[in-house]
Amino acid sequence: MASPSPWFPKRILISHNLHEGLGEFLTARRPDLTVRALALADISAADVEWAEVMVGFRPPREGAWRDLRWIHCIGAGVDAFLFRTGLSPNTLLTRTSEDFGPQIGEYCLARALAVTQRLRLHDADQAAREWRPTHSERLAGTRVVVVGTGSVGQGIARAFRAVGCSVHGLSRSGNRHEPFDTVEPLDRFAAVLDGARWLILACPLTEESWHLLDRSKLEAASGAYLINVARGAVIDESVLPLALDQGWLSGAALDVFEREPLSPDSPLWPRRDVTISPHISGLTTIPGAAAGFLTSLAEVEAGCRPELTVEHQRGY
Repeated sequence: MASPSPWFPKRILISHNLHEGLGEFLTARRPDLTVRALALADISAADVEWAEVMVGFRPPREGAWRDLRWIHCIGAGVDAFLFRTGLSPNTLLTRTSEDFGPQIGEYCLARALAVTQRLRLHDADQAAREWRPTHSERLAGTRVVVVGTGSVGQGIARAFRAVGCSVHGLSRSGNRHEPFDTVEPLDRFAAVLDGARWLILACPLTEESWHLLDRSKLEAASGAYLINVARGAVIDESVLPLALDQGWLSGAALDVFEREPLSPDSPLWPRRDVTISPHISGLTTIPGAAAGFLTSLAEVEAGCRPELTVEHQRGY
């Protein structure tokens, strides 16, 4: 990790995809900083060599970014910089302080309501100019299982409890967290999934969670509807078509994929039982991205270990 002695970095490289204006936002608050804000694809090896600190959601394609003294990740997960990337153990990696739980909770609730209100069916009927009344399904009273009970999982739990669902968590430790009705360890997966209408993935991508939802767990999903807002590699994506065909899953709303963008050749695109979105369930805001970095910068300048420091071994 970076030295605990006071350090005053000035050269800040920002990857600002979807966050245009972040550079100006930072310099307005810290005019002593020299900020170079570029689209990710435009960052060169020379830009990385120039930088003392990088701020962004994904690493650049070029340059020795793995050896930077400090990287600040502005996304909900840090796996793009840390998971199987060869990041130097001496690199200080910090994360955003923004709470994505409420935003991602709304996304998951919207996906569930789209199913219960049969919105895809009604869209098709409208396009065909057909009048076909159908019964909707009640969301209230259904059982929701959320894998991952951190801030994102908690935000999802609050959203579903607000409409009358029972919400049960699965985590590595099984320690109880509000607002879940219950929390169990992951080895209780099959038992907790019994009777579940919704299975929502909201855990970080680590060595432990890579392909967590493999064929055996998909077989035990009891026909639940899958919503993935974690990372694509938490699922063995190659098994998803089989899981849907066999009824292990009743459908899926997928915001994240093992490779992004999702290939045009993916068998998931044309499926009527799959809803695809382009990794937008929890987008960082400019104030949120800046807040965590500026707080961490003040701590680095004071010679303190930032509170938002990521443990390399844990992966979050």
